[in-house]
Amino acid sequence: MSERGNDLPPTTSRNADAVREPDRASNHLAKVDRASSHRAKGDGETNCIADINTPRSQYAAIDAVPPLQEHVPWPDARPAWQTAAPATSSDTALHSPDAAIDRTSEPSSRMSLSSNSQHREANLPFTYSGVFSNHVWQETGDFGSEHPDASASEIEGHVIRKPVPGLSRAHIPSGLHTTGLPLDDSESESSGSDSDDSESSYEGLAVDDINESYDHKLPEYVPNSDPLEQRVYLDEEGIWIQVRGMSYSLLGLWMYRLMGVMTLGVMPLLCRWVPRWRIWWTMHADRLGDAEFAVVTDEFGVVTVELVQRRPYGGTLESVFGSLTRKGPLYKHNDDVVHCLATFAHRYYGFVYHPYLEKFLPNTCWRDSAWTRAPLSMRAGLSCSVQELRQTIFGANDMQIAEKPLLRLLFDEVLNPFYMFQAGSVVLWCFDDYYYYAACILLISVAGIVETLVETRRNTRKIQEMARFTCAVRVLRDGAWRDSRAEDMLPGDVFEVVSDMHILPCDAVLLEGDCIVNESMLTGESVPVAKVPVAPVVFGKMRLASSTFGADIAKHVLFAGTRLVRVKKTSLGFGGSRWLDLEQHTGRGTPARATAMVLRTGFNTTKGALVRSILFPRPNKFKFYEDSFRFIGVLAAIAVVGFLASIGNFVRLGLTPHIITVRALDLITVVVPPALPATMSIGVSFALSRLRKRQIYCISPTRINVCGKLNVVVFDKTGTLTEEGMAVLGVQTVDYDACVFNELQEDPSALLVNAAAPSAPSSAFSSVGSSYGTGLNGLGSGFGGLASLDRSSSMTATPQRATDPSKLRVLHGLATCHTVKQVDGELVGDPLDIKMFESTGWVLEESDDNVMGVANHAIAATGQRSRAAMPVPAVVRPPQSGRFTLSAPTTDNVYELGIIRTFDFSAALRRQSVVAKRLGARYNEVYVKGAPEAIRDLCFSDTIPRDFDRTLLGFTNHGYRVIALAGKPLKMSWPKLQRLKRDAVEQDLVFLGFVVFENKLKPTSAPVLDELRGAKIRQLMCTGDNVLTAISVGRECRMVPDDMRVYVPRLVRRKETVPSAVNGSGGAPTTQTNNAGDSDGVRAMVVWEDADDEMRVLDPYTLEPRIATSPPRDRLVTSDEATTGEEMAQQQQQYLSWLHNYTNMDAELMDNGKYCVAVTGEVFRYLMDCAPELTIGRVLMRGAIYARMSPDEKAELVESLQRIGYCAGFCGDGANDCGALRAADVGLSLSEAEASVAAPLTSHSTDICCVLDVIREGRAALVTSFSCFKFIALYSMIQFTSVSMLYEFGGGLGDFQFLYIDLFVIVPLAVFMGRTPAFGRIAPKRPTANLMSKKVLTSLFGQIAINSIIQAIMFRRVKHSAGYTPPVRSDPTDLDSLLIRSFENTALFLVSSFQYILVAIVFSIGPPYRQSNLRNRGLVITCILLVVFTTYVVLQPTEWISNVFEMVDLSTSFRRTIIIWACVNFGMSWVGETWLFPWLAPNAAKYARIARYIIRRFMFRSEYTQVPMAELGNSGAPNKRRAADTANSFSTTVNECDLEDARREPTWEEIAQKTNVKPFKRILRDMGIPSWY
Repeated sequence: MSERGNDLPPTTSRNADAVREPDRASNHLAKVDRASSHRAKGDGETNCIADINTPRSQYAAIDAVPPLQEHVPWPDARPAWQTAAPATSSDTALHSPDAAIDRTSEPSSRMSLSSNSQHREANLPFTYSGVFSNHVWQETGDFGSEHPDASASEIEGHVIRKPVPGLSRAHIPSGLHTTGLPLDDSESESSGSDSDDSESSYEGLAVDDINESYDHKLPEYVPNSDPLEQRVYLDEEGIWIQVRGMSYSLLGLWMYRLMGVMTLGVMPLLCRWVPRWRIWWTMHADRLGDAEFAVVTDEFGVVTVELVQRRPYGGTLESVFGSLTRKGPLYKHNDDVVHCLATFAHRYYGFVYHPYLEKFLPNTCWRDSAWTRAPLSMRAGLSCSVQELRQTIFGANDMQIAEKPLLRLLFDEVLNPFYMFQAGSVVLWCFDDYYYYAACILLISVAGIVETLVETRRNTRKIQEMARFTCAVRVLRDGAWRDSRAEDMLPGDVFEVVSDMHILPCDAVLLEGDCIVNESMLTGESVPVAKVPVAPVVFGKMRLASSTFGADIAKHVLFAGTRLVRVKKTSLGFGGSRWLDLEQHTGRGTPARATAMVLRTGFNTTKGALVRSILFPRPNKFKFYEDSFRFIGVLAAIAVVGFLASIGNFVRLGLTPHIITVRALDLITVVVPPALPATMSIGVSFALSRLRKRQIYCISPTRINVCGKLNVVVFDKTGTLTEEGMAVLGVQTVDYDACVFNELQEDPSALLVNAAAPSAPSSAFSSVGSSYGTGLNGLGSGFGGLASLDRSSSMTATPQRATDPSKLRVLHGLATCHTVKQVDGELVGDPLDIKMFESTGWVLEESDDNVMGVANHAIAATGQRSRAAMPVPAVVRPPQSGRFTLSAPTTDNVYELGIIRTFDFSAALRRQSVVAKRLGARYNEVYVKGAPEAIRDLCFSDTIPRDFDRTLLGFTNHGYRVIALAGKPLKMSWPKLQRLKRDAVEQDLVFLGFVVFENKLKPTSAPVLDELRGAKIRQLMCTGDNVLTAISVGRECRMVPDDMRVYVPRLVRRKETVPSAVNGSGGAPTTQTNNAGDSDGVRAMVVWEDADDEMRVLDPYTLEPRIATSPPRDRLVTSDEATTGEEMAQQQQQYLSWLHNYTNMDAELMDNGKYCVAVTGEVFRYLMDCAPELTIGRVLMRGAIYARMSPDEKAELVESLQRIGYCAGFCGDGANDCGALRAADVGLSLSEAEASVAAPLTSHSTDICCVLDVIREGRAALVTSFSCFKFIALYSMIQFTSVSMLYEFGGGLGDFQFLYIDLFVIVPLAVFMGRTPAFGRIAPKRPTANLMSKKVLTSLFGQIAINSIIQAIMFRRVKHSAGYTPPVRSDPTDLDSLLIRSFENTALFLVSSFQYILVAIVFSIGPPYRQSNLRNRGLVITCILLVVFTTYVVLQPTEWISNVFEMVDLSTSFRRTIIIWACVNFGMSWVGETWLFPWLAPNAAKYARIARYIIRRFMFRSEYTQVPMAELGNSGAPNKRRAADTANSFSTTVNECDLEDARREPTWEEIAQKTNVKPFKRILRDMGIPSWY
């Protein structure tokens, strides 16, 4: 080893400017001295509030790491004081022990962890290198030493600083250094050995002010323009809320109280129902910072008043808002003291007032600035002083759902408008001598209130039980581990993750160790998910305001409420040895415990989002309930008309004002049925019960009615339409000599049996210049001599190709390139990975804590501390191979690979990669698998077989899923591998072959899709798989009929050629897609070609099918050769010219419309960004297959379908579908979880039959809701008609007559009407979903007219019946009482009793939405009993019945007349509901449109004389102007049609047509798409 430690560092010698800067060193010393003196006052804890001039003071306990223990020196390294350079007077303090130790608590901007320090301290985690080869793991020189003059902006991810004169790396305590310091000899003995990688960017380093850039447009940084109010976007719910500051007005408050007394409480009651009135009366606007209340109004008009709480605080602004104060224009105020903290809570969101931005910010976006500025310090946990401050901001880590006291619940329920109306009615009926009826209604109301209270209390406690979780945890506080409870955890706390912690109590980021969790509660997917330690760069990417994260962040996060399956202490954190030294000092290279740091607590966690979504479900777009209250308003208007009419009649009769008032108000209680809102939920309740029996659970009951409106359903493919598990059909390897594929190898495990020895290392390694170990003598006998590599020849070989493929094995890739884990002897992970690994027949072993401890103690006992290493996380080996152990380190018959590093599958990149190393090998092996088209772009062209496309097409056309496999040898040390970025691994690859999977279709998929097609419900496939595979599966499941042509897009982009990165292989230059805007020309064009016939194409704008008479003369017209915008525009014009001159329209295909398009994710993204709206609409209407779609693109597809008027459903099973499931009107997740954040509906069934169940029950519930609504509305109008007629002579219905009608007729009929089950087959026509539609109103008012006419006939005919006597009072002076006993009363009561029953039968709709009413036994029995009893009362009533109902004796002939007219009534109602009203509704609408047109034409003659062509629309030629293709093109005032003249009079047929059709229907009509499509 050389003695360069006493010399001036090389970096310093190359940079004289650093030597000539004593002022900088002096300033640095001053900072160090201040830090030392500050810690001497008490380690920064007692003065953390008083001294607020430095950022460190607030987080002293975080930055202050316990003193580092004595470093265990390397055997060949000298002590620091022997290698130190002579100290100068300017840096003496730096060389003192105090100064050296003091640097450990410097602010994060002074701290960084070098690659060499990690190498020396992290106990390099690879058993094989440390035991068998002393030269395999050589560390490169420091990154900064090769870039002495580089700036932070020049080196990605690093900050290169100028060195401090005279300071050698040996002066720095273990685990800490300043970036840019040179190496001493002990560390640089292999400097230059890995120089090829010195320009690679690294991942995992702690750098200065990482991600300090910010978006100044984010609301977190924008000051509030109006100090009185603000708008806040709730990212989790996707809605805006308005927050207004309000305070009590003393005068207004006293006036309000006075008015309350004067109105006997009526005014406060009304203000309770309409909170805006109370706010207007009692409050005035105030500044948000000074307001007593925060008035929150959401997008749906719901107003909530929240109390603003103010508490003394005393901390800094940074401690309240975290990293937000470090960025933006207010960074100078981050140390300002906040004496008073103003907060309020809304729907369990916490909001904190920012005094400089003058607005409230949600505490969900809080993030500690130390997480990005000093990530190494987070492992130290919190101090007690910081804990107290954060406790004030975040509160306890629990989800305490407020349970109202019983009296408060009773008070709230009684003051409900429904029960207040009931109470007023009861009082009114008592004044009118309806004592029995009033008593019964009162008892029923009390019973309803009690039932509601019990149900509310039960539901609240059930949610509390689901939300409540507590467990014992060990938390790191003030540098010591303490026993605590989960409720006391706060953001920033470091806690130990143990196997006994079955449910995770908070959202936390994993620091050390690895875990496997079940996240079915979160994603709906029951496949266990592996979690790995976090890297510092992750904290800069986190958006904590969102309840979920992307896959690149979620793999590090342990979410609250998820189930912990397994935890191990096998993975180091990015803190390396520094974090290890916090726990133990024995030299052990593994963490003493698995640790995690708390990110979010309470309702800010993912579980809190689930609970909040249950407590406050998002209102849907279904306007049934809104329309129902509008109709109640119509009924109230009718009641007012009757009220006014009855007043005149009562005055004529000479009644007193008291009686007139009572009678008129009684009429209002008759017209407005108080039970109407309750009856509308009957259908939903029964539907939920039936779905629950089928193991379909719903957390949003209002979505049930929406299920009945679905007209398009989007399906995921893998695991939804096809089986979850896949069978490996085989592996197709490459013959590199012939550059073609070999025959399909059906048994992948046989690939290595007769494998030849690999040739000498390729030239890719010869340029590296690194020394390698000699390997293991005799290793791999019987395995092809894999250890007998000729090192001498490898160093002088002439480059022949980029990489020698013989260094790689396809079987190695199959065995290592996965994320499979082992839990209790079972393989868990992605089903595809499991099947792929199982096909190899190999064995997977994961090192556990015991193995690691034995390994490290054994290494320590051998005295090889310099190369001490822990076992790799996972090892794979053939079943016949022996197992290597440290206790018996023999290598006979040992063949195994260690998986060193894994890059998880990325949906955006569509690939996954691993770095593995074979035992005793001199190089690592990189394997990448993913989508064939994605892998192809990463490989050298000379390794791609000539029959690549033909072979891939053959597999995909048969519906097989194809995964491409590639790899490369990689000579690099362990520390550099741990910092190597993904893009550096996944480049310059050797194509190895295809792995072909057989993904069988579920047996129920095709029948379900057939039924949906028969019901005219569109079915779409949205998958991340290959487009041709998706098409094949679509044809197999009959989503795409066999006779339908499928057009596949190809995106022709312009590209720019850029030089490739320097590599030792001399690879060809790579190309980059130009993603710039349209500033310099056309970006790209979409070419649509038939999947089976390239001569068939589509017009890129109108999607009209065309047949080419000849192929393009120049194939470059459709190739990716254009490099500039002008060339791309010229290429586009050439293609359009060819399309116009050499293609003809396919008239036959245009007529039958049997063609669709399959859209790839790349084309979908381009269309959404650049295409005209009309083109997008046409693609959405023709699209049947969407392939290679990312999770975000799936959600965007659903939203795009909704924008053109579809009611969209989505059915999926995985985490990739979460966005689409939440965006859909009806999201159905196939999962084992009873409830999840992912979707409002969850099915335990694994097939898509549940989709049919949901649609059936949704339609049944929708029809039931409409039927019950019309029944209750008609019941009130029938009774209103009877009472109004009887008021003519001062009569009315009797007490028991009302009681009989309401309790024994209406209630059982309304209840049993909702019990009719759903029909077994889904009808093509959807039920009406608009309560105010012409169809519903025509039926309702038609039935009112029929029943009113029958009553009027009976009222008149009874006066001419035999024995009729006019109604006479027994006491002529008693005008206050109603005249009950009369012929008119008896006739109307009897005929109306029949009408209630007959109307219930008519409105009980059976097929095609519900089963026949005969299947509803309860309804059938009830109707039979009521008809029999009513007939008996009409024909032969007993004296007791007559006395109870206060009836008079009618003649026998008139009794028969009542029966006859009841039958006539039933016949008219049945005919009207079945034939007349359905025919009358659309025709009446047409005549209404014609009448409206005529009226407007005469009123506005100049505007309606002629209709311009632009208004009527012309969709013939492609429109190249994007401005004309906006969303407004979907809404025209007059129906679109093709016209020959530019301006002409529309025909009556055009005027009569419906104009406000949904956009997708207009597109269907314009494109000529058949209705069956």
